[in-house]
Amino acid sequence: MKEAIERTFYSLAKVDSVSKNESAITSLVTDRLVALGFDTKRDEIGNVIGFLPGAGQPILLNAHLDGVPPGKGHIPLKSGDILKSDGSTNLRADDIAGVAIILEAANVIVTEQKAHPPLVVAFTVQEEIGLWGAKALNLAEYGVTQGIVFDNAFEAGSVVSQGSAYVAFDVEIIGKETHPGKDLTQGANAIQVLLDTGIRAGEADDGKTRVNIGILSAGKARNVVPGNLTLQGEVRSFLQGQDLKARVDQLQSAFTEAAERNRAEVKFSTKQLALAYKVDSDEPLLQTYKNVVEQRGGIFEMKETFVASDANALRGEKGLNVFVVSTGVRNEHSVEETVDLSELEQLGKDLVKVLELASTT
Repeated sequence: MKEAIERTFYSLAKVDSVSKNESAITSLVTDRLVALGFDTKRDEIGNVIGFLPGAGQPILLNAHLDGVPPGKGHIPLKSGDILKSDGSTNLRADDIAGVAIILEAANVIVTEQKAHPPLVVAFTVQEEIGLWGAKALNLAEYGVTQGIVFDNAFEAGSVVSQGSAYVAFDVEIIGKETHPGKDLTQGANAIQVLLDTGIRAGEADDGKTRVNIGILSAGKARNVVPGNLTLQGEVRSFLQGQDLKARVDQLQSAFTEAAERNRAEVKFSTKQLALAYKVDSDEPLLQTYKNVVEQRGGIFEMKETFVASDANALRGEKGLNVFVVSTGVRNEHSVEETVDLSELEQLGKDLVKVLELASTT
C-alpha cells in the first residue's frame, strides 16, 4: 500500500488547489472514486461526495482538498520514507495525506473484495478559509451518523479528544490625532487604548482559551499621536455556549472601558467560525479504531487541540459522531513540511481493518 499511497500523493500534490480554486483536484478525485464504483457527485459549493453500498451502519470518511497559498508548483522530494518540500513552497500534505489514505484504503476494499459498511466519502473544499465546504455538506440521504476525519493534528494515528471553538474579532479604535509636543489632552491616543485593555495574547482560563492578535495597524508618523487603530484577532476556546459568549464579552468590555478612559471610541465585531466539540471515548466506531491500533501493538492516544478542522463543522454543527485521526504531517503550511509514507501506510491499513470490523457490527 505504501507505493500506492506515494503515487496518489504525488498525483494530487502537483495539482494547484488553493481554497476556492479546487476544480482540478475535484475532477481528479471524482475520477478515482468513479473508477472504484462509488456513486459520485459534486454539490453546489464543490465538495465531492461518493457512496459505496455495503453491510451495516454507514461510515463517513472525510478529508479536505484545498491547501494554503502559495499552493502551486509542489514538487515533493523523497528521503527514505520521508516526503518533504523542495524548499520553495509547502509540501501540500495538509490534507493530501488524508485524501490519499482514504482513496487507497477504498482501493484495497474494492479490489480485494473485503467486507465493508456503506461508505460515504466526502472530500471537502474551502476548509482552510473557514470550513465552508464541511458546513455546506448535506448528507441526509445517506443516513450517516458516524465517521472519521483524516487531517493533521499530532503524531500519526492520534485522535483529537476535543476541538476548540474559533471566534474572529475585529476592532477599530477611534481616537484623535494631536502633536506629541503640545497639549496631550487635545488628543486621544488609539495605541494607549489598546495598552490599557490589559489584554495579553496567549493562554487564559486555565489553558482552556487562547487569545491572539494577528494583524494590527496604527499611526501615520513618528511625531503624531495616533488617532486610529485597527486590529484583527481571534479567540480559540474549549468553552461553549454562554461560557464562550461571556469570554468574548469580557474582551469587548475591556476595549470599551479602555476607550472611555482615554476619550476615544471603539467598534468591536465578532464572527464565530467554528463550534467547540468533545468526543465521547465510548463511541462504537472510536472503540473499533482503538482496538485495531492496540491489537497491532500500537499506542492509542487522545489529545485536545486548538486547531480547527472539518470535525468542528461535522460534529460541532451537524451533530455527527466523527473523530479526527491525525495524519502526522510535520511543520505544515511551511517550506519545511514533511510526512512519513510508512505512517500513512499504517493509517491506511488501520482504516481497512476498521471498515472490515464495522461491517460485522
